[in-house]
Amino acid sequence: MKFMFFLITLLACLSCFSQNKDVAIEVTPQIEKKIRDEVEKQVPSFQRTLQKEKLNQIQMEFAIDTFRIERFTEKWIELDFTDVGMSNGAYAGAKGYDSLLNKYYKKLLAVLKPDDKKVLIQAQKAWLSFRDSEYNLVQTISKDEYSGGGTLQQLTESGMYLSLVKTRTIDIFQHYTRATQNE
Repeated sequence: MKFMFFLITLLACLSCFSQNKDVAIEVTPQIEKKIRDEVEKQVPSFQRTLQKEKLNQIQMEFAIDTFRIERFTEKWIELDFTDVGMSNGAYAGAKGYDSLLNKYYKKLLAVLKPDDKKVLIQAQKAWLSFRDSEYNLVQTISKDEYSGGGTLQQLTESGMYLSLVKTRTIDIFQHYTRATQNE
């Protein structure tokens, strides 16, 4: 329920913002690179803000990693505020979080003892199965006969997928920070 409220609020805010623009701009690979470059220019300022908060190196790295993904996704949606564009932006954000998930999964795997690695591998395989099953359920419920259809369904699907991957990324990062707190 919280997620649906968040998604609807996000879409409403983006809709209000986008009404101030005349035309949505499809995000091409060239525009995607431009967005990434713009975000990179914002990283030093964000990093200075984080330094004031006295975060440790691991927390700082994760905060910057997630900042990049969040700002990239926001900028994508600001440019292409069509339903398809916002959906594509959410999937691009999910792809970023999936990459980050793999990064911190590998870091966590590297600090675990051999027998404990098996536990993480098993948990991750189970989560991947859950993710795929949950996404299949979301797609099923999005069918016209259940949801009534409409373009909001593709936004719901992409937003829920983003939420699944982002949540798991945060969970893996938290496991990693707990596993390395004695270092």
